[in-house]
Amino acid sequence: MSPRLTRLILLAIILLAFALRLYEIDAQSFWYDEGVTAQVARLGVRELARWTADDIQPPLYYLLVDGWLRLNPFGEGILRWPSAAFGTLLIPLLWALGRRLWDDRAGLLAALVGATSPLMVYYGQEARMYALLVTLVTLAALVVVRLLDRGAEKRWGLLLAYALAGLAAMYTHYFAGFALLALALYWGTVWWRTGRERRRLGEFALVNAVILLGYLPWLPAMFNRFAVDSSYWSGTLKLGEALLDVVMNFTVGATEVMLEGDARAWLPWFGLAALAWLVAIAVGYRRGDHRNAQRPLALLLLWGLLPTFLILSLAFRTPKFNARYLMVSWPAWALLAGGGVANLWSVTRRSSGASRFTVYALRMLAILSVFLLLLAHAQGLSNWFNDDNFAKSAWREAIMEMYAHRQDDETVLLVSGHAYPVFDTYIPPRFGVERQRLPELEILDVNQVLGWEETARALNQYLAGKGGVWLFLWQDEVVDPTNVTVTLLARYADPQPAPDYAYLDLRHYRLRPGQSFPEQPPTNGPQVDFGGQLRLVGIERGEGGLWLYWRALQPDLPDIQIAMTITDEAGETLFEQDARPAGYDFPTTRWQVGETYPAWLPLDAADQALRIRLLAYDAATGERIAEQTVELAP
Repeated sequence: MSPRLTRLILLAIILLAFALRLYEIDAQSFWYDEGVTAQVARLGVRELARWTADDIQPPLYYLLVDGWLRLNPFGEGILRWPSAAFGTLLIPLLWALGRRLWDDRAGLLAALVGATSPLMVYYGQEARMYALLVTLVTLAALVVVRLLDRGAEKRWGLLLAYALAGLAAMYTHYFAGFALLALALYWGTVWWRTGRERRRLGEFALVNAVILLGYLPWLPAMFNRFAVDSSYWSGTLKLGEALLDVVMNFTVGATEVMLEGDARAWLPWFGLAALAWLVAIAVGYRRGDHRNAQRPLALLLLWGLLPTFLILSLAFRTPKFNARYLMVSWPAWALLAGGGVANLWSVTRRSSGASRFTVYALRMLAILSVFLLLLAHAQGLSNWFNDDNFAKSAWREAIMEMYAHRQDDETVLLVSGHAYPVFDTYIPPRFGVERQRLPELEILDVNQVLGWEETARALNQYLAGKGGVWLFLWQDEVVDPTNVTVTLLARYADPQPAPDYAYLDLRHYRLRPGQSFPEQPPTNGPQVDFGGQLRLVGIERGEGGLWLYWRALQPDLPDIQIAMTITDEAGETLFEQDARPAGYDFPTTRWQVGETYPAWLPLDAADQALRIRLLAYDAATGERIAEQTVELAP
């Protein structure tokens, strides 16, 4: 392939990548994370640094967006444009890496994978740091590969570039350090096998020391976040599910742009293709089809697997995990595809001694591999651009609905309260729309869970003197898992019509004059305790079922489950259940002392005489805690 043709194809791929990332870039609303970007980037440098020190992301991306917004008017497309630019810059870097490791064909194929990847397009249209992160890590990898070339000139310039790329990546995302570790081990592997020059070892050690030294000011903030972060509940990560999520995410962009069921259908084919690519790369290396001192397979395995292992290990005890956390390893997938296909195609009878049929079969396999990639990418991109099932949370549309129909005596209530950045992005305080947060959180805290008493007090405070309220529910299943807010408003206010929106619940209520919200639930029946740990404070009959009201008597409860049997006067069983008392998603390990949590039980014969037998036990050990029986008169 001539250099001129290579440059033309590369330019076409870069333009394709840029076009895909700009296409309908402002069509969708900001979601919460992008609202955080909009808020933080406009705080000013000092406050921005303070805010990010208390958050889970370092400040560099926000600082770059801050500078960008100073030059441009604010809007969805403007805020997302830096990600599109960084995502486009990734393409020539992938080409350069593939070219250095193999040849121009491998570089162009890797660039094509990066240009059309649904995952890369998705994050190239999101106002977050992930496109920047992937580009910086890829730049660092390219510099490492160039440093290992024996004939590399301007070595100190390359070392400086590595220091800047590595430090910038670390100030973009904490997990960049795992990718840099993989690159350092790759450098060490090649250095060990190619002469072990002490001068080069000293140079590389020095540049990594510079990165560490440059990151020292932020290390306390990083360690503090890992120590105190409470934005996810405790537990054990399901490794099998996490690995499956990563594979689906890397290959077809699930679940951002493809349903899990559809993604699973692609996995066997990608598994076979990846195996063929790995074998082709390994065999190609043994034939000598590689450049300089590089060990392409070692780079792909270290870059792809080491960060995966370390990040999953970190998340094992606190299973706050999303496949996007592993995007630092995604370029290894693009290079695997590009290098694998190129090595399949490059087999010749002369170099391998293979038969003509084998050569043609391998080339057909290479063509089918490219077809597989592009077909899967096309489905993912079609979903992203055309299917509302993959839309972001519709904050913009819901806020416009509220703003158009809000009366002067109405307020806004956000549950969860930490969602205020995206609300304030669309309705800044200067618009004069009063909004309240429940609970009042800056960052999601799974330990701040609403109960009846706290919610009633807050509603009485926020809604005093108001005629109505617009309720925005987002991540309410975390902070209000028993739906206390909706229960109170549905009982003591009048629901009004409101449209449905994607991944966001908007509700409208008019308030009754003089109505307050009772700070204790209306209960009947005796109170019963379970081993001094748990109390059923009462039962309330409702239309079509029963309300059971529960309360923790001490902090740090185990995961208690209740085996419940309800019978009528004749002893006939009407209802049986063995479950957590307030629902599967709200274990007693998260209950707060002093708060009451309602649980609804559907029961057709709720108005007759009932006997309710309740057995409490520790779900982890099976140890019996206590058994109680409650009699309800008709």
